Amino acid sequence: MGWFFVVAAITSLIIAFYLGFRSINLFNSHQQGYFKGISRKLFWLILLTGSLSFIGSRAFYTVSDYWLPLIGNIVFSLILCFFYSILVIDLIRFIRWFILRKSNNSGYVLQLTFVILGMVLFVGGLYMASSPRIVHYQINIDKPAKVKHLKIVQLTDIHINETTSNHFISNMVEQVNDLKPDYIFITGDTLDLRLEPFVNKQFASIFAQLEPKFGTVIIFGNHEHYGIEREPNNSNQSVIDAFEAGNMKVLQDDVIYDSNSGIYIIGRDDFIVRNFGKTRASLSELMQQIDVNQPTILLDHQPQDLVEPAKLGIDVMYSGHTHAGQIFPMTLVVDSMYQNPWGRYTSPNGHFTSIVSSGYGLWGPPIRLMTRAEIVVTELNFK
Repeated sequence: MGWFFVVAAITSLIIAFYLGFRSINLFNSHQQGYFKGISRKLFWLILLTGSLSFIGSRAFYTVSDYWLPLIGNIVFSLILCFFYSILVIDLIRFIRWFILRKSNNSGYVLQLTFVILGMVLFVGGLYMASSPRIVHYQINIDKPAKVKHLKIVQLTDIHINETTSNHFISNMVEQVNDLKPDYIFITGDTLDLRLEPFVNKQFASIFAQLEPKFGTVIIFGNHEHYGIEREPNNSNQSVIDAFEAGNMKVLQDDVIYDSNSGIYIIGRDDFIVRNFGKTRASLSELMQQIDVNQPTILLDHQPQDLVEPAKLGIDVMYSGHTHAGQIFPMTLVVDSMYQNPWGRYTSPNGHFTSIVSSGYGLWGPPIRLMTRAEIVVTELNFK
């Protein structure tokens, strides 16, 4: 992950310098001189420190695992929102110059617009991240099961860490129970990195309050494995034990057949295990345990490959990981990386469906811009 911190630091500094120079230009117009002498030095100190607060909180979480990441994420989110705000202001200024051929440094109107727009983006981003919507899909499967219909609720990318509140998880459980699901599928990155917050805050007892008719199934994402590899107190079995204490069935390259509903469920280990010198079972190996004439559901955290599941007879594949980009322009990046970066994809023959959720939680800044947190509800109808 060393490369991540380097890229993140460079990007953060670029954002800070652009925001700094352009906002000084905006507020120093017409000799207003808000940023001069000591005030300018203090401004740059706050801005540059704040721009590195996000990666700093990740790198030095051993110093403070609550207040440092909480403040760092909020400060960086504010800087990011005001960065987008100054881009809009500069666009307005450029358009005015291009049309009227005069510099637009009129001061107060644009200054007020800059401040209001930055705060609106921040508050709106908090709302989009903390108020998940319910997304519904209908899928017809041309195979018989022991039931005519199933209601599946998918949760993914909750990213539980030291700043996750009990209210946040309790509210999630209440929302899901109100949907009266037959199954709950949790498709990875339930933990952010460490298992300790999940255990210390007794989240297992809250997850155990989920009330699906046929059970809750959970798989690992890349962040569970990051935590296992980097945190000495985490192990594969300790994470499994913690999830099972929450009345969740853990599938890690496993296949189960539920005789109550008549469906197969495959839970794959995450794609990232390859980076740690481990292997995961191939999908073709797991499919040898399947009767493809019966409905088969695949849980795979990262939607890396949609071709193979479609060829092998998977009916529905549930994934997360992408966060739908979470913050623009990462939305464009994930769009270019995945065949289905978010939402529903159906194969040309109509027999395979991929569902990718933007996730219930967050990673990093506590905001979403041009995306929204969600709970996915799928109505499966069988032959």
